[in-house]
Amino acid sequence: MNKKGFANIVLIVLVVILAGAVVYFALVKKSPILTSENQQTKNLPSQQTPPVKTNNPPVTTPVAPSLSADKKSLVADGKVLLTIDNETIFNWFKTESQLCDGYNLTSTTDRKMFCENITSFKNLTRFASIVVAPDKMKIGFTIESDTLFPDKVVGIFLRSTNKVYILTNYYLGNEFIGFSPSGKNFVYRGACFEGDCGFFIKDSDTLDVKGDFHGTYLDSGINYSFVRWISDNEADYKLGSELKRASF
Repeated sequence: MNKKGFANIVLIVLVVILAGAVVYFALVKKSPILTSENQQTKNLPSQQTPPVKTNNPPVTTPVAPSLSADKKSLVADGKVLLTIDNETIFNWFKTESQLCDGYNLTSTTDRKMFCENITSFKNLTRFASIVVAPDKMKIGFTIESDTLFPDKVVGIFLRSTNKVYILTNYYLGNEFIGFSPSGKNFVYRGACFEGDCGFFIKDSDTLDVKGDFHGTYLDSGINYSFVRWISDNEADYKLGSELKRASF
């Protein structure tokens, strides 16, 4: 009986040892082996994704326009922006200036050619002067012609829309004067009669009237003259010889 009991104890011990060995090898198989490469990766600092670079186009400043030598064109950076025979200008002279109405059309031998032939019109007409806004995108101009010289007409050209706007009639004394300090507004002389003129201040973008300083054709001897800008919304002027200030 003692031998049998001893054998049973030995058997139990072997079973326990075998079971322990099986469990040990099972655990070792499931555990990842930490290699030197893994250890190095683990010790490296975490890398951040570099920010994506955006290529913003450079800001370009418009080139200031200038008047061509023959005074027939406005040019900038070698490109023609506006010519004196622009359709809007030519058609205004033909239909609105009264130079081509009724008797005026045949009053002189060259008037018909001036009114109906665009080449003849170009030869006889020119930009008397131009004024460029601070942003270089707006150009005020004064036009004169050999026909009924020295009468003039005033207009403005907007480069952003490529549009021409005529601002006055065709008469002696009209003149584009200039833009306010930032270019927000502009002023021109107009409403002239028998040497007496007024002046107008308008918004450079909308062309809305901001200030209207002129008498009537019945007011003889009344002359309004622009003196200087104080700010975009304030200016000095003269009524006759009296200095005044206007806000608008």
